[in-house]
Amino acid sequence: MNQITEVTRRDIIDILVNGFTHTVFVDKPHPDFFNYIESEDYDVKIDYWGRLDEITFLKRLYPLNQLPSFDSRFKDAEGDIWQHTVNNDDYGLGWVFDDDRFHLSSGNDDKYLLDFLCEILHPAVRDDKKNWRALLEILNELLQPDGYSINPVANISGRDIYGWKNLRIGEKVVTGQIDNIKNAFNSDYVTVQVDLMYSLIHIAPHSAIGKAKELIEICCKTILDEQNIQYDSGLDLIQLMKVACESIGLSPKKLKDGVTGQSIAARILGNLGNIAQGMAELRNLYGDGHGKNKSFQPLPPRYAHLAVGSSVAAVHFMWDTYQERIGISEV
Repeated sequence: MNQITEVTRRDIIDILVNGFTHTVFVDKPHPDFFNYIESEDYDVKIDYWGRLDEITFLKRLYPLNQLPSFDSRFKDAEGDIWQHTVNNDDYGLGWVFDDDRFHLSSGNDDKYLLDFLCEILHPAVRDDKKNWRALLEILNELLQPDGYSINPVANISGRDIYGWKNLRIGEKVVTGQIDNIKNAFNSDYVTVQVDLMYSLIHIAPHSAIGKAKELIEICCKTILDEQNIQYDSGLDLIQLMKVACESIGLSPKKLKDGVTGQSIAARILGNLGNIAQGMAELRNLYGDGHGKNKSFQPLPPRYAHLAVGSSVAAVHFMWDTYQERIGISEV
């Protein structure tokens, strides 16, 4: 995997070597304004080895006694590194990122740098007296445009252990389905709405959720309209999906004749519709309107990913089923 650009890699290494500025917003008394907030900047510098020393940290990730030495006086990397970071201390700050033995520079598999970053955040390594959460925040800000995130994956003694996730694995499937949907509907309006929905996942998750719900509604109404089937304009999403699914033979009613593939698919689609509907209701609670106060926390992007993925999967299956029913090959 080589999704991390040289620009992102450079910025991450710069942060680990030189530190970074962390901005926080704090309440300040003000004679003219109520709830006045000011930003304050703090310099943050965290040694990547945390509570440990460099050699002990690196041994958690690499078999130093099996890696070659660049110093002929020593048989392996461990002796070499000890000589130049402890005994002589003549390796420059950040030397490890330019050392080919550790595969952290540009051109190497992303796995090595991501594993390195997660190890920095391990409870056995990190110094809880330092602002490691600010480091986690800025690392994710840098990594997410390249398709990665660092998240809790386990727990030890009540403290989170972190791992990394490739965000683009699932997105590749969804992107392919989205392209099919745009081609199938052959509508400028649908194309614009789908592109907007997908682009809003990270910058405005609540809006992406609303677009996901709307996409299912467009699909259902199009299926019904093309069949000249009348429906109540006041139907909610779940009711609308039920009518549309019944019109193309996807109905749980077939259960009375025995379980069929269509009935099972209908139940699955119903669950997908419930997800989109539930996300929309959640969106209404956590949207950016209604005069939210300063402590308001918006929905995280993962909720939008769930709503968009569910919507795209449901629409793709329903439209393919409809096309097959009227004798048109699948998109």
